[in-house]
Amino acid sequence: MKIKVNTSEFLKAIHAVEGVISAREIRSVLSNLKLEAESSSVSISATDLEISIKTSLNAQVEKSGDISLPAKQLSSIFKTIHFEEALLSTEDADADSSITYITDATKKNDYKNKLNGMDAEEIKTIPKVDASQISDFPTSMFAEMFRKTSYAIAHEDQRYIFNGLFMVPKGDKLVFAVTDGRRLCKIERPLSTALKFKDSVIIPAKAIREISKMIGTAESGKIGIIDNQIYVNANQIELLCKLIEGNFPNYEQVIPKSSKFFAVIPKEGFQIYLRQALIAAEEPTRQIRLTFSKNNLNFYAQTQGVNEVSINMPIEYSGDEITVAFKGEYLSDVFKSIDDNEFRIEFSDSSSPVVFKDPSDPDFISVIMPMKI
Repeated sequence: MKIKVNTSEFLKAIHAVEGVISAREIRSVLSNLKLEAESSSVSISATDLEISIKTSLNAQVEKSGDISLPAKQLSSIFKTIHFEEALLSTEDADADSSITYITDATKKNDYKNKLNGMDAEEIKTIPKVDASQISDFPTSMFAEMFRKTSYAIAHEDQRYIFNGLFMVPKGDKLVFAVTDGRRLCKIERPLSTALKFKDSVIIPAKAIREISKMIGTAESGKIGIIDNQIYVNANQIELLCKLIEGNFPNYEQVIPKSSKFFAVIPKEGFQIYLRQALIAAEEPTRQIRLTFSKNNLNFYAQTQGVNEVSINMPIEYSGDEITVAFKGEYLSDVFKSIDDNEFRIEFSDSSSPVVFKDPSDPDFISVIMPMKI
């Protein structure tokens, strides 16, 4: 393989795919990137066996071929290169390895970097996808839906179904639901064109992170389910990831059908008082107690024997006096979903699920289970 590439574009392509490589992978095929050069482009792929990601860029291909190179070293090399075009030239060292030389393509700089590679066949790339299996999807809408729900995905929970986002196609509507067992987020949006797959799927958190990066600046994208894997194509990046198998819980049963009390609270003021209270909240839960009384909301937190704080915030509230305790992180996170200048909180008592709503988004809801006091 012998190719000439623009160094900044090549580094951008590396950044687009290297996120799937685990920091724990050292000197194995899973810590490598696969380069495939043909015609007038080079593709770069990475995989952790669960998720694969691939992108391509224009290149001057003098000799087609492929090679597997260590991702960390390749990324570091191109971060420090100061010339505009680089030449990558591969030579076989023996039956099991190859050497790639990286030099200044213009020969203005006396620079030579030698990088040992591996057989590219060890890395399985994303195959050509049948267009009949994929649909166009609105990237900006998906990005918003991910932002409003994905923070509540569980991390390495033994209940593996909680480690992903539940996507439910409903004809001309789409629902995302996420829960970690203590909180739940649900959002619904209309679709101008129904997706080609009809079954609900659970998409792993790692795939959600990568898809979010892919679609952040994309104007359009393609999505489909292929051999029980989620496929997404946007911004000249392709992703293929195994789905989480299992039955997602009935999220509608978790959402209270009605509540006895409610309050509409200014978001900015609440966040200021919350940050002040969190300073005193004891690790690891950083519990915050909210006491609702006539036209007042009290924030209370303490670390036994160290710090204690009590802050009052005037609000419009006329229900019974009730104290509800929350994990501090959950209260902070819910505002990632609320875009309005105020939010609505609904509750019945100190132990029942508490509902948070965005007045400007009736199709979004967040539910948090209170802590024991």
